[in-house]
Amino acid sequence: MRRQAETKLSKRKKKTAALPATETETLRLVHELQAHQIELEMQNEQLRQTHGELEASHRRYFDLYDLAPVGYLTVNEKGTILQANLTAAKMLGLEIGLIVNNRLPGFIVREDQDIYHLFHKKLFETGASQACEVRIEIKDGALLWLHFVANLARGHEQTPECRLIMSNVTERKLVEAELMLLSIHDALTGLYNRRFFEAEMARCERGRQFPVSFVMADVDIFKKTNDRHGHAAGDALLKRVARLLTAAFRAEDVVARIGGDEFAVLLPDTDAITAEVVLRRVRQILQEHNAAHAKTPIRISFGVSTAEKRAPLSNLLREADASMYREKRENNASLYLSNDYRN
Repeated sequence: MRRQAETKLSKRKKKTAALPATETETLRLVHELQAHQIELEMQNEQLRQTHGELEASHRRYFDLYDLAPVGYLTVNEKGTILQANLTAAKMLGLEIGLIVNNRLPGFIVREDQDIYHLFHKKLFETGASQACEVRIEIKDGALLWLHFVANLARGHEQTPECRLIMSNVTERKLVEAELMLLSIHDALTGLYNRRFFEAEMARCERGRQFPVSFVMADVDIFKKTNDRHGHAAGDALLKRVARLLTAAFRAEDVVARIGGDEFAVLLPDTDAITAEVVLRRVRQILQEHNAAHAKTPIRISFGVSTAEKRAPLSNLLREADASMYREKRENNASLYLSNDYRN
């Protein structure tokens, strides 16, 4: 620019080397200089206005982009983050400088990597908008659920880029998990409920986990406990039974409360001999419990049935139920003659 200015100045000096010959020419030259000065002042004013508009536009961009309530990322086809706003940085718990030029999958937990890769692949292959939900681990070890929505765009060099919006949906996910937990568990005992138990029966019936066994359990003289000591005492008794059954059965068994004082256990991959062994262990644990709680023993009637080959499990459950009621009648007859029932 300096050389250009000197060149223009040299040309002007050549044109104005000779002084004006007359007063008229002098006045005309002065007029032109004054007009040129005013023109420069007008140009400077326009530049100031343009600069002000640019600053205002930058402030609007900062408010709309950097301070948006959602995170914005620009990601290339290789998964590298090219641009991020402040909200995205806060979500990831890092400064923007530590996010840009890093690969987005590196922030996602390993179990959700496949979800993101499919999301990214479909976006660049189809060009259609994509959405997914993945978890990230922030620096304090906590997990956040993020909802991604992405569209395909063209960068400065017309290369395809992913324009990604991410929202923190952790609270919603926690509520959904809690609702799911409540929908399949009994509120009082924490065991599975009847609906989940029946769903597992149907799934097991369709699968290849035969032989399958059932154990039915019913609390003896439960009504007497409720009538004499109140529902709070009855609830406490059911909770004790639930803890005992949970401890007695295997982790792969499905233990559920399917009625007021009635419990059912689904034992997949369990033949009749193994089922009897499991039931003997349960009875032994119950006996040990009652020895330690002689004043407040738990009395339970059990029934067991097994299907060695594929069969309707509803029929199997009825067989276990019938077996349990046969034992219950015997137990009730014995209890009626004992002091425990009369007192």
